[in-house]
Amino acid sequence: MKPRSKAAAYPGLPVVFAEGFRDYRRRLCGHNHASLAVTDSFERVRTETSAETMADGLEFTLDGKPLTDSRSGGVFSTIQKMQYMAAELTGVNVKSHNQGIMSGSSDSGAAALVTVLDDLLDLGLPKERLLELASVVSETAYRSLIGGLSEYRLGKHGTFTAHQIRDASFFRGILIYAIPFDLKRFSADDLHIRVIRHPHYGERLKETELNIERLHNLIEERDFNGFMRLMEQEARTVHTMFSELGMDVIKPPMWEVTHLVEQMRQSGTQAYWNVAGGSQVYVFTTPQYAKEVTRQLKDRGFPYKNYKVAGGAKLI
Repeated sequence: MKPRSKAAAYPGLPVVFAEGFRDYRRRLCGHNHASLAVTDSFERVRTETSAETMADGLEFTLDGKPLTDSRSGGVFSTIQKMQYMAAELTGVNVKSHNQGIMSGSSDSGAAALVTVLDDLLDLGLPKERLLELASVVSETAYRSLIGGLSEYRLGKHGTFTAHQIRDASFFRGILIYAIPFDLKRFSADDLHIRVIRHPHYGERLKETELNIERLHNLIEERDFNGFMRLMEQEARTVHTMFSELGMDVIKPPMWEVTHLVEQMRQSGTQAYWNVAGGSQVYVFTTPQYAKEVTRQLKDRGFPYKNYKVAGGAKLI
């Protein structure tokens, strides 16, 4: 058992989106889906979590403050489970800090948490067990734990599996611009809980299965434009559903970016947009069109950070 340890994990971005819970108490997702882990060019956008042993008890802070939101129960439950797994019961003090994450951090936070405790307590748990523990905190923790492009699949009897489709290096040919907005956001739980009331949610479940199959084919063919097109189509579908339920995640200033991207395509520039649950728009393109995308974003006064697909959670 180590006196202290530190880990980092990167936030996720949906490709085939996840909406709804099959089991909210266990944070079991409503259907299969796929996601990327992303960060800035210098890998500074991430959750960093440190942990150290102490005589007894459990302490946890997020950005220097006690955790009090709806995920706090999952956080403390996961820490306690991992404490009990240790050969020698010990207290732990965990401090989690989000570095530059603008669009939600529960996935990277959960991944960093289980990674650091696994090391601190010398548990040596397999990835599958870490996934189970992290998912109690965040239903999408798998994408930050695994990295690259990963897939979440529901199993029988309330189980799930997750695996990597391609690692981060596969996506070196894709450039990402992250454009933040200082706007109020909906909580992920609000979006998940309310979206299942949508009259076409049942049809949406069938659509995700078809789009996951399409995703695998596009990746196999290395069709990056097709991959980005599918991702934007998914984002547009899901945000339309949210909006029809009175949850406008994409506010007017954000729509300006999406409309600009669509105008770029009309003039031959292959660029695509994505928005998750937060107030940040992501613009995707390939090196061939990077100069034009950069020029147009600058001309319209949209500040951005250069992002890339990230790897999985790691010790630092």
